[in-house]
Amino acid sequence: LELSQDEKKDLVRPATANAEAYDEYLRGRDRMGRFIYHTLAREDVDAAIEHFKRAAELDPNFVLAHSALGGCYANLVRKGFGDVEDYHHAEEAFDKALAPDAKNFEARMHMVFIHLSRGEKRQARELLSNLRREMPNDVGVHFVSGILRRLDGDYERALRSFDRMVKLNPAERVVVSYNRARIFMYQRRFTDALLELDQGAAMEPDHPLIKTFRGRVLYYRGEVEEAARLLEEVLDKNPRLDGVRPIYAICLSALGRHAEAQAQLTEQVKDVAAADHDIAYWTASVYALENERDLAFEWLERAISLGNENKLWFESDPNWEKLRDDPRFDELMRKIERSRPPQRG
Repeated sequence: LELSQDEKKDLVRPATANAEAYDEYLRGRDRMGRFIYHTLAREDVDAAIEHFKRAAELDPNFVLAHSALGGCYANLVRKGFGDVEDYHHAEEAFDKALAPDAKNFEARMHMVFIHLSRGEKRQARELLSNLRREMPNDVGVHFVSGILRRLDGDYERALRSFDRMVKLNPAERVVVSYNRARIFMYQRRFTDALLELDQGAAMEPDHPLIKTFRGRVLYYRGEVEEAARLLEEVLDKNPRLDGVRPIYAICLSALGRHAEAQAQLTEQVKDVAAADHDIAYWTASVYALENERDLAFEWLERAISLGNENKLWFESDPNWEKLRDDPRFDELMRKIERSRPPQRG
């Protein structure tokens, strides 16, 4: 392997010469790791944000601090805490990381989701394709690949992406377990879904997303009361996890507790839903169950515009059974078909 002189310089160039900034950066990484892999506690991500901000203040040229800060804001949205404004903050931080280092991998990887949030799925796919070529064995690349493939209804390739993650890094088991379980749920493979979640729970039994998606699997398996109980427990312990409220509302609506279901969809919850492809769909599903057709289709269209083109699931999800005779449903499914890239030969 021959390296150019510039590449050799990059290998020895320190991330920052400021020891205090680097210490803040490491502390931020530690808190962000706790947030994603262990707690999903808002105080952990908030602490990480403060550490990365401090690192960037101490050394404004500290590229890794800017990209990590953007990652915090992006994860707020993807984990059900943040709204569109958080994606704006993320993009500002990524711009600061990419200005001196256009190849910064972390910033570019998160920018895939920024493109989705702006309705730019073609650009998201192109960026991800470039990242896959550059870093074919990066765990993050396989995570993003799995998400986009799931959103396209390409379940088998999504499962392979998540499987590759855990082979590359067994510590990813928790994240992989609830992502694979979601796909098994779409396929009505409920036993497989619960086994996946059991593997994640063996490492982190109290992880909120392990419990959330266990509740979702139980709901579709017909155990609606147990699903509602589990989701209520998640929200009691994590009251700021607004992205889970539409899932809980789905259970409440199915149990005939309609006023309680509607009460979950506060303005703050809808702000969170407006930024995320999955939460927008869950919100649409609440309105579908409540037979509020206009709102159901408004939110379904929003989910699709944010990149959720999981047509296979939309056409089989029992929550939408009563609305599939509406011409708006067929039109949205045709819209998804028109937006699909040409199939490879």
